[in-house]
Amino acid sequence: MTATWPSKSSPGFRPQEYRRSPEVDPDLEPLRRQVSAIIDAILSDTKPEEAQVREKLRRHVANNPGQPEKALLSHLLSVSVDEEAS
Repeated sequence: MTATWPSKSSPGFRPQEYRRSPEVDPDLEPLRRQVSAIIDAILSDTKPEEAQVREKLRRHVANNPGQPEKALLSHLLSVSVDEEAS
């Protein structure tokens, strides 16, 4: 089953920064804002050849709610492992 996510132009779109956990460490806020912007930029891309990358990133974001930095790190690690296996 594939999850569908609203596009940036759809009414249901909410930038990553609004999906944070209520227990936010204030020291992490600048990092979380930067990481959220990176994630939003990647997910708003529409290149068909990058669809698989976006789907993997969406799964990492869904598995790490409120922790965009952990989601991005998990995603980058999985991509690194995939490339090493190839």
